[in-house]
Amino acid sequence: MLVGNHKFIGFTFLITFRLLSFSIRSSAFLDSIFPTVTVTLINEASHSVYLKCGFDEGGEYKGLQKMEPGDSITWSFVELIFPLRWCYVHIDEETYGAFWAFTVFLQCHDCKWIIRDDGAYHFNHFYDVWKKTRLFFQY
Repeated sequence: MLVGNHKFIGFTFLITFRLLSFSIRSSAFLDSIFPTVTVTLINEASHSVYLKCGFDEGGEYKGLQKMEPGDSITWSFVELIFPLRWCYVHIDEETYGAFWAFTVFLQCHDCKWIIRDDGAYHFNHFYDVWKKTRLFFQY
C-alpha cells in the first residue's frame, strides 16, 4: 500500500513538473498567474550614484554599477510566488541602503523607481504619485 502511494505522488509530481516546465508564456492563463514584471530605475540625483540590484531573470549576479545623472536601467523577470528583488544604492556618504525593487505588496507589473539626492522613490500607480521609500539594511 505504501509503495502505491509513492508511485501516485511521484506520478503527480511528474505531471505537475511537466506542465510547469512548458514555456510560461504559452497561455494567457499562465500569464495571469506568472506575470512578467518590469523594473526601471532612473537616476535623477545631481551626481553619479552606485547601485547593485539582486539577480537578473537568468539568475546571474549583477555587480556594482555606476549610474550617471539621467541614466536608467530596466530589467524584466517572471513573477513566481513571492519574488524579492532588491537594490542597494549609495547616493552619498549619508544616504545609502537597500530597498525592495519588487515585492508582491508593491502590486505593480511595470515598477518605476527614481533615485534622487535624498533617497529612492517608487511610483504608486494606484494614487498616481511618487512615494519616498525608506532605505534599510544600512551599514
